[in-house]
Amino acid sequence: MSVCLRYAFHREEALEMVNDAFMKVFEHIDRYDSERPFKAWFRRILVNTALDHYRAARRYHTHMLTDQDVPETEYQATQELQLNAEDIIRLFDQLPPMQRLVFNLFEVEGYSHDEIGGLLDISPGTSRSNLTRARQRLQYLYINQFGGRS
Repeated sequence: MSVCLRYAFHREEALEMVNDAFMKVFEHIDRYDSERPFKAWFRRILVNTALDHYRAARRYHTHMLTDQDVPETEYQATQELQLNAEDIIRLFDQLPPMQRLVFNLFEVEGYSHDEIGGLLDISPGTSRSNLTRARQRLQYLYINQFGGRS
């Protein structure tokens, strides 16, 4: 569920992804290589299922943020803040769909920009651009939402 929550915009959507992933596991259990860890195989199915959901819903994602939506800010860390999982998910929920996908695939799953481009049918340069914008937006959101919290 935690993997799907990073890709979904609502808990219900994440539940649907998890259910679809379990169905894929049951349908293709004969393809599982018992010499490898099940957890890694299942995680891959979860990520691919999330990408399938993205591709199916791509035409419905109409809102796109421009660079003007995120003012450039310089952040000087004066104190270290402890964020809990809900705080982090709340920040990710505010990213546009493509930025969220690219950030997760690159930073969390470890895909290269070439691999992300192939998965999402975008150029590696577009992947890099979306990653940069996601980082900038997360920094902006972090500063605005948690910067004044002690």
